[in-house]
Amino acid sequence: MSSAGQRGAVLLAMTLAAAMAFASPSNAQQGPQEEVGFADSREVLMQADELTYDRETRVVTATGHVELAYGERVLLADRVTYDETTGVVTADGNVSLLDPQGDVAFADHIVLRNEMRDGVIQTLQVLLSDNSRLAGSSVVRSGGNMTTLHRGVYSPCDVCEKKGQTTPLWQIKAFRVIHNKEEKRIIYEDAFMEFYGVPVLYIPYFSQPDPSVKRQSGFLTPTLMSSTDLGQQAEIPYYWAISPDKDVTLIPRFTTKEGTVYQGEYRQRFEDGRIQMFGTATWPRTQQAGTPADDDFRGSLFGNGNFDIDENWSWGFRSELTSDDTYLRKYDLSDATDLVSNLNATYANGRNSFTADAYYFRGLLSTDSTATTPWVAPILQYDYSYPDQILGGRVGFSANAMVLERQQGAKSRRISSSVRWDHRETTRSGFVYRLFASLRGDFYSVEDVPNTAVPGATFDETTIARALPTIGAEWSYPLMRVDGDVRHVLEPIAQIIYSPNVGNTVEIPDEDSQSFEFDDTNLFSEDRFAGLDRWETGARANVGLRYSIYTAGGGQANALFGQSFRVEDNNSLAAGTGLRDESSDYVGRVMVSPNKDLLAVYRFRLDDQKLKIRRNEVSLLGRRGPATGELGYAYFAADQSVSFTPREEIYAGSVLRLDEYWRVFGQTRRDLANSRTVANRVGIGYEDECIDFSIGFSQSFYRDRDIEPDKSVVLRITFKTLGTARVAGSTDSE
Repeated sequence: MSSAGQRGAVLLAMTLAAAMAFASPSNAQQGPQEEVGFADSREVLMQADELTYDRETRVVTATGHVELAYGERVLLADRVTYDETTGVVTADGNVSLLDPQGDVAFADHIVLRNEMRDGVIQTLQVLLSDNSRLAGSSVVRSGGNMTTLHRGVYSPCDVCEKKGQTTPLWQIKAFRVIHNKEEKRIIYEDAFMEFYGVPVLYIPYFSQPDPSVKRQSGFLTPTLMSSTDLGQQAEIPYYWAISPDKDVTLIPRFTTKEGTVYQGEYRQRFEDGRIQMFGTATWPRTQQAGTPADDDFRGSLFGNGNFDIDENWSWGFRSELTSDDTYLRKYDLSDATDLVSNLNATYANGRNSFTADAYYFRGLLSTDSTATTPWVAPILQYDYSYPDQILGGRVGFSANAMVLERQQGAKSRRISSSVRWDHRETTRSGFVYRLFASLRGDFYSVEDVPNTAVPGATFDETTIARALPTIGAEWSYPLMRVDGDVRHVLEPIAQIIYSPNVGNTVEIPDEDSQSFEFDDTNLFSEDRFAGLDRWETGARANVGLRYSIYTAGGGQANALFGQSFRVEDNNSLAAGTGLRDESSDYVGRVMVSPNKDLLAVYRFRLDDQKLKIRRNEVSLLGRRGPATGELGYAYFAADQSVSFTPREEIYAGSVLRLDEYWRVFGQTRRDLANSRTVANRVGIGYEDECIDFSIGFSQSFYRDRDIEPDKSVVLRITFKTLGTARVAGSTDSE
């Protein structure tokens, strides 16, 4: 008989013999503490190269590639004996024990009982489910969920013997280590943290969640900082897992100069939604008269939530509140300079959609005024798309209503609606046609609108009704040529739009269209204003040429160049928009990406008379070997936009990987118009399977009332599987 046949016969015999042995009722005659054998209804699977059964001693012996599976536990060894009388399993040689949590224990000799849940092991190594390791001597397993190791060692770090390493980068050694799988915690008693075998920190007692835990109450790794304004600082966060659907993180920050900053985050999930809130509060020891820091209380409340009412309706909120303008930036809580709080409700059902919103705005710059900052409650939007075609085109309807108020300045109420028709067609010759038409009507009630012709004066309270019909046509002719593995597409585009040249009345305040900008993204837009308070009128034509190239290797490039023309000047448009005259400025874009590692984009706007550059933007993203870099340049002329202030700046950033683990990085941003640097940052970092740390030096030259320029050094350390520590130092610039 062949060896394969012999092994198969042995396996069959072993399975039958093991089933008989393990099912024997002899254990029923033992004491209650010894009724721990395999005599139950669970399936026992066993295979080995050879098996013997001694009927007198009631001992099963398996040798050679032994595999024993009982329930969810699997035992592998060179030799295994099972004493049916005592229910003890003894394994020797290359022993591996896999438990239901995915942990694997390794030993040379192991004695198990109680369905392989309990046992005594002389020397044990455990590979946890997250690839971290736990080892110790004189190991005792009890209850199937408690493992106690004397002189235990824990580490997630690999040891590279090829590089001559004998100890991991960091490890924790303890007189006793207890792995409680029921509570899912690893407990250390009399522990030292070592770096490359050198003890650096003694901890009499601490514990951590085991790898199976996704969330559990306990202290998180603290953060240490130092700054001129706040002095020495320490954050000691505590995470409280209240229940499976909610938790709280308390993060008090203790400072030597300004007392305690109380911080806390609350999260909860519901059957129909979720909520997340983050609040802070402090009572500073010092106040600065004439600045936002002259109050004895400073705080903030940020949060958001979303909830489903039924299959169509939902509602949500966003909270961004702070006690004063500079608190968030002063205490390094947020870099935001504009805060938006919102309450909303949404309905969606097929082609029908409806939203209702209320907004509260807060500007945090010194130029912002609370009295003139508006709030909107409500703003309603309804959209409907008719399912069937009419005259060969799609028909849609939309309606909008808004109420905008402020303490000082213009106030407006608006109702607006529009109906739209759109038809698209591609002919056999390859021409692409598009016909469109729309009719829009607005009704405004306004008051306290500034009269720009009379400084300091306002228009009388009034109501204004207006309507605008628009029709248009668009034509394009994509031409394609294939040259080997390269595909070229050349597409001329022409668009003609007509609407009465009624312009825009200054009695309607511009609240939602101030971000107007003419560029390559809206060259072929029918109305280039983002909101409803302003609209584009008059007979006009938009023409352009688009060229694209594609390679078989995934490289591509495209370019767009175009201009807009009018039958007559539109004086309701600001001169800085580039659209007021009969011929507009030139706009264009060039994008080149020869492969996935390089992307270059250039966008521009040129004066149509003198070809003067009004806008210049360059962005470059690239990766070459171990280096990744980003370069950006932007120039906006003083008169090129109604919403952007003139500026010229450059930005550069890069990350260079020195090897598999080490990296250096740096960033800088400079205001070229004012010849000043905005911010700098440079640093070095290291990351492997068990630790991630970086040290960086940064400069900020920002000033705003009680905020001064700052220099800081930040050290971040993440002990993987343990948590994150941060040490920072900061001093003001001279």
